[in-house]
Amino acid sequence: MCDLEETASQNILIKITKIIETECAKDASTLLSEGFVLLAVGNNVFNDDENRFVYSLGFPKPTEELSDWARDNF
Repeated sequence: MCDLEETASQNILIKITKIIETECAKDASTLLSEGFVLLAVGNNVFNDDENRFVYSLGFPKPTEELSDWARDNF
């Protein structure tokens, strides 16, 4: 069996240290700008009149390297 080459994307997923979910698109956008990786977007599980989505995001850096905002809120 030949060796499989690890891609950069696979390497990032291996390093993810925290996975969060947020319904707020503004939070998701801010987290993405900090380097979070968008893992999935799903339908909201809550029964309400808003058309919201749940964003699942992961961060490939250690928690201590997150911004104060990200550490305090997530």
